[in-house]
Amino acid sequence: MKSMQEEGIRLVQEAESIFRRDVQGAWKDRDFNLVVRRAQEAVEIALKGALKIMGVDYPKVHDVAQLFTEQLRQKRKVQDMKALQRIEEISLWLAQSRTPSFYFEHEYGTEDAEKALEDSAFVLTEMKKLLNIS
Repeated sequence: MKSMQEEGIRLVQEAESIFRRDVQGAWKDRDFNLVVRRAQEAVEIALKGALKIMGVDYPKVHDVAQLFTEQLRQKRKVQDMKALQRIEEISLWLAQSRTPSFYFEHEYGTEDAEKALEDSAFVLTEMKKLLNIS
C-alpha cells in the first residue's frame, strides 16, 4: 500500500501532466472553455496532492486552496503570504468557472483562457516551491 506521501506525489505528477497535455493543448487548439476546465482540474489535483504530501486528507470538493494554505502555515514556515493568497484566489476563480465552462453556460475568450493558463502554471510552480518538491 502506498504512503500518503507517495499518493500525493502521484497526484502532483498527474496535475502536471494535465497541465502539459490538456491545458496547453487546448490553448494551442484555441478551445478556451476547455483551457479553463482543465486548468481548474490541474489546480485542484495539485493542491490535493500537496495536502496528501503533508499528511492531510482532503474533502471531496473542487476548491481546497484555503485548507492547503491553512495546513501549510501550520506545518511549515511560510515566507510568501502573497503567493498563498494568490493561490486561494486562483483556485476559487477556477472552481467557480468550472461548471459554466463545462456546460458552455459562459463562453470563455482568449483573455480568460490565458489567465487560466498562467494562473494554473503559477499554482503548480508555487505549490512545488512551498513544499520543496521538484
